[in-house]
Amino acid sequence: MSYLIAAVVLVGALCMLDLLLTVGLIRRLRAQQAPRTSADGLADEGMLPPGAIVGAFETRTVDDRPLHSRDLDTGTVVVFLSPGCPPCHAQLPQVVAALGAAATDGAVAVVAGGRDGDAETEQMLKELRPVARVVHEPVTGPITEAFAARAFPVMCRVRTAGDVLVVEAVGEHVLPAPARAAR
Repeated sequence: MSYLIAAVVLVGALCMLDLLLTVGLIRRLRAQQAPRTSADGLADEGMLPPGAIVGAFETRTVDDRPLHSRDLDTGTVVVFLSPGCPPCHAQLPQVVAALGAAATDGAVAVVAGGRDGDAETEQMLKELRPVARVVHEPVTGPITEAFAARAFPVMCRVRTAGDVLVVEAVGEHVLPAPARAAR
C-alpha cells in the first residue's frame, strides 16, 4: 500500500512540474509574438535593425525619376506606409508635417501596396509628394525588400559607409523636429 501512495505522489509531482513548464513556455511564446510598438504606435521593428546594411535597389519615383540606393545620403529619412493600414493614416499628418518642416530633399516615402487609382492610395501619394521623393510599389517592391520592411508604418534614417548604405536609427524619433517660429 505504501508503494501505491508513493507512486501516486510521484505521478502528481511530475504532472505539476509538466504544468508549470507548459505555462512558462506559453508565456514565452506570447511575449515573442506580441507586436512591439513605440509610445506613438509606430513599429520599432519590422525592418532592418540599426547597423544593418541596406540592399541595393533601383526604382522610379511617382514623378518618374530614377531612384537608386546610391542616391540616399547620410541623414536621409525613409518612411514606409501602406494605404490599407489604419495606423499609417493616423500617423500621416505627423509625418508630412515633420518632413515638410525640414524643407529638405533628404526624405523618401515608400507607399507599399494599394492600387493605382484607388482613392486611399492616391490621397496618401498626394500628401507625401510635396515633402519627399515618393515611391509607390508593391509590398514586395525593390525598396521594401532592400530594407526588409514588414510592418507599417515604419521609418528609419540611413548613413553612408563607403559604398554601402547602413540603417542608422529606426522609429518615429528619426523624423526631423518641426522648425521653431522665428521671433
